[in-house]
Amino acid sequence: MRCRAVLGLVVALAAGGCTKDEPRMPAACTGTDVAGWKRALHAAPDAVRLPGGVPISTCTRRVWTDAELQELGTTIHLVAEDLAARARRGDVEAARRLGYLTGAVAAGAARSSGISSELARRVGVAGVGLGDGAPPVARALREGERAGAARG
Repeated sequence: MRCRAVLGLVVALAAGGCTKDEPRMPAACTGTDVAGWKRALHAAPDAVRLPGGVPISTCTRRVWTDAELQELGTTIHLVAEDLAARARRGDVEAARRLGYLTGAVAAGAARSSGISSELARRVGVAGVGLGDGAPPVARALREGERAGAARG
């Protein structure tokens, strides 16, 4: 009996010692729908915050599980694709918002365990070719990326 108690204590201590230093991903990251993400991105190139004041980079930095990544990735991918489609039609503000999203996701992924690096790559791909022949769109995309990387 005493051996089981000691074993239980060792297992509990080991599990506690294996926790990550980084807090869990805030609920706003996956609890905010596509429309909410788009509304938040209206602040770009100023600091964009999800409900509760959560920066986008915090979401991609704090992804711990494949399930969190899938849920977050689905939303971010839908937002990025919509913004890219609008930017291809010449919408400069959509390009700026896509750039911000790209920069912020990449900044968070760079400080993560690596689990969100593929998401950062996919968001970046959404903006490939934007501005070919439309310098204002290309400038807005770059401006947004710099702002997202710095403030995202």
